Amino acid sequence: MEILVIDDARDSADSLAALATEIGHTVCVAYDCKTALEYAMTRSFDVILCDVGLPDGDGRETCERLRSAGASQDACMIAVTGRTDLRGDDFPSFDGYLHKPITWPALRHALETWDKAGLDFQKPAPAVGDGP
Repeated sequence: MEILVIDDARDSADSLAALATEIGHTVCVAYDCKTALEYAMTRSFDVILCDVGLPDGDGRETCERLRSAGASQDACMIAVTGRTDLRGDDFPSFDGYLHKPITWPALRHALETWDKAGLDFQKPAPAVGDGP
């Protein structure tokens, strides 16, 4: 799968990209909304993992913009957040959400669920450990 990771926390973005790459996916990383929009408007991604709080915009608004135009408007879009007070209803434009820190099993489950069910991904897997 072609995956776009959007997160201003470089360590978090790079770690998530490394996990996805390790399980066989092609990953591109954007550290801000502007770059993410540039990538996703011209390149078709299967999955977009997008942080909600970005310094140059809200990840939810970025998701809405990507849904309305560009090469990746049909991508499965998964919100990524460290805020534990946010739940599914807070991400109406996304297909699902994951709370940080994202574990290997949670990422694998999210990607496998999307792969098997198309855009029907709704919930993250419960955290089950940190290793492969």
